[in-house]
Amino acid sequence: MRSAVVIGLATLLALAPLRTASAQLIQVPMDDEAARPVSVMASVGYFIAQNRYDGVSAMPWYFGDAMLYRVSVDMAFGPGTFGVAGSLASVPLQRDNSPTSNGEIQLRQVMAVFRSPEPRQLGQVVEIGLGLSQYANYSGTDVVTGEDAKPRNAVAFSLGYGFAIPLGERWGITLMQDYVTAIGSREGLPAGAKRSQEQYTTRLGLRWRVLGARN
Repeated sequence: MRSAVVIGLATLLALAPLRTASAQLIQVPMDDEAARPVSVMASVGYFIAQNRYDGVSAMPWYFGDAMLYRVSVDMAFGPGTFGVAGSLASVPLQRDNSPTSNGEIQLRQVMAVFRSPEPRQLGQVVEIGLGLSQYANYSGTDVVTGEDAKPRNAVAFSLGYGFAIPLGERWGITLMQDYVTAIGSREGLPAGAKRSQEQYTTRLGLRWRVLGARN
């Protein structure tokens, strides 16, 4: 009887490490530990665009100031975050500097964006973007038809710099200054006219970490 008890205790002691290791292997981490941080941000900004010559209509375009609305989604990795941002603005437009020309045109932009790591307290942030810029849906006093009514597309590069202010564990406010260069088609441009247009936006955004622990 005594030998049976001894053998039983020895067996339990031998199995104990295996049971512990097994429990560790099947342990499921919490969501905040398993998922990479995913954040969304909504921003509103004051937009200014450089005037440009439009090769399709063969006339200069003069832009007014506008409000720009932007939404972005990103996922954090070691060096920062990668994501996608989309923006929309209805920009006042005067074609050919004519006093009778008065209208608006939509500016649409979609970009892949890299963002520096989110600071844990008031700190600086940098954004770099590459994507597409488009002017479309003109409405106003000028009658546009055919090729003139089609969207104007361009490749866009962006650089943003600003400050982030954390609000608790998941929320934050970001104040950014964005500089965008949009490079359009050379078709129809006269000698000396630029293909590129410079755009400037000062925007205020509210950022929310939807998923994952702070990186």
